[in-house]
Amino acid sequence: MAEIEKMIWISIILIIIISVKDKLKLALPILLVLAGLILSLTRLIPSIEMSPEMIFYVVLPPILFDAAWNTSIPDFKKELPKISTLAVGLVFLTTTIIALIVHSIIPEFSWPMAFVLGAVVSPPDAVAATSITKNLPLPRKLTTILEGESLLNDASALIAYKCAVIAIVNGAFSFWNAGFQFIIVSMGGLAAGSVIGFVFLKLHKYFNGNSSAETFAVVLLPFATYSLAEHLGCSGVLAVVILGMFLSWNSFSLFSAGSRIQMGHFWDVIIFVLNGLIFLILGMQLPKIISDIPSSAIPVLVLYGFFIGIILFFIRLFVLAVFPIFSRTQPEKEKNFLTRHKKEYIILSWSGMRGVVSLAAALALPFQDDKRFIIEQRSTVLFITFVVIIFTLFIQGLTLPKLIKLIKPAAEEEQNEKELKKLLLEQSVLFLKDLKADHKMTQSIINTMTQKLEKEKLIQQHGAQPYTYKTYWKKGYYELELKLADHQRKELVRSYHKGDFSLEMIRKKEWELDFWTTTIDQEIEALNSHISVTKE
Repeated sequence: MAEIEKMIWISIILIIIISVKDKLKLALPILLVLAGLILSLTRLIPSIEMSPEMIFYVVLPPILFDAAWNTSIPDFKKELPKISTLAVGLVFLTTTIIALIVHSIIPEFSWPMAFVLGAVVSPPDAVAATSITKNLPLPRKLTTILEGESLLNDASALIAYKCAVIAIVNGAFSFWNAGFQFIIVSMGGLAAGSVIGFVFLKLHKYFNGNSSAETFAVVLLPFATYSLAEHLGCSGVLAVVILGMFLSWNSFSLFSAGSRIQMGHFWDVIIFVLNGLIFLILGMQLPKIISDIPSSAIPVLVLYGFFIGIILFFIRLFVLAVFPIFSRTQPEKEKNFLTRHKKEYIILSWSGMRGVVSLAAALALPFQDDKRFIIEQRSTVLFITFVVIIFTLFIQGLTLPKLIKLIKPAAEEEQNEKELKKLLLEQSVLFLKDLKADHKMTQSIINTMTQKLEKEKLIQQHGAQPYTYKTYWKKGYYELELKLADHQRKELVRSYHKGDFSLEMIRKKEWELDFWTTTIDQEIEALNSHISVTKE
């Protein structure tokens, strides 16, 4: 079966799984990996080979760019010391400890190969963490640390991995050379991402506000940046992360409203498809991975994988206990045993799922060294890595959402949203008061708008008001608008079928109706939220 046919069938299966996800009440990555394992065992669809190039050059750049784009730069800077502890210190410590343990317990495992396995399983997966914790009530600080760690730890792990692979291939390893290489590769990646972002900033004016051209350029940039950085011997991961943050920081003034809306929808689809396909294909890799493993060795290697998965958790727990990730700047007033910072420690300790980057690194391990000798234990590294991924995804991934709902960490999103709304209202009132009218009609409009904003400001200051007849009247009004929009849409379709108007004109009016409907839906959702809060 041709690769394109396999992708079509796998995509169809992906759509079916997504449609039943809510009924099964499982996190999507878990469900997709499970489905992939079932497909691989039943051989209903021939497996698609997951090559390292596909992961590093096709899947990783857009996912990293999207995560960096949606990262709050001020929050990231504030939590950078803690993020660095996890993304650099924890990764290198994990690599070393796993190497020591593996070299001790697995027969004939060389030091370089032990360090390779340590580097491969050391970074938690960015896709798994964000997919599983998405839409869960997490504190802002904890979310920032988790997302920041997932952005940077791949770079640290891949640099350590490359150093270990060089030692295997060349038969020599130098600690000082490895440290020097880490600095050069990291700084080179940061420089490459910054330069490409700056160049795009200067060339952007030549797009002349063309939303489609801007969207295509931004989609292409992560792939080009990663490829260029890697060819220059720098960290492609860091280059893409810096590029995403740089463009996100400048996006408010760089792109038009239309471009931002179009890019947002386009990126949502890309990331959704990539995340879905990659976990489904990951689960389908089992036949290839066990093909070089003797049947008698599989149970023992599975136990090794489980043991390493447990050790990974305890290493993470140890680092979080020793280093003050969450400092107590204010005395805790909670009387419960599980105070806020303890809850955050528990969640952060349990958020160490491994994923596609680990498997891609294991698959990228060469078959032969410089002297054309076959590298032994390559298949062992690959199999143990797969077991660790499945173990952490199913054990930690399945229980993490339930753990978060059970211990209920304090999420500040609702309060933060109120504070932001208050700030915007205050600044809007000040802007209108300073605005000079051109004539009487303009002043009348300014006064009316100022009074409206002052009223909203007063309502917010006194908290949520009881749901009144007016609230229900507004809700009924918006629902009537929805019915009106639906009626207009039916008239559009009828007119198009009769051939009264051109398709271009019909599409334009349809887009206006869609935008109108989306706005009304948001207003109704806000009213429903207001009613539910006041009822409580």
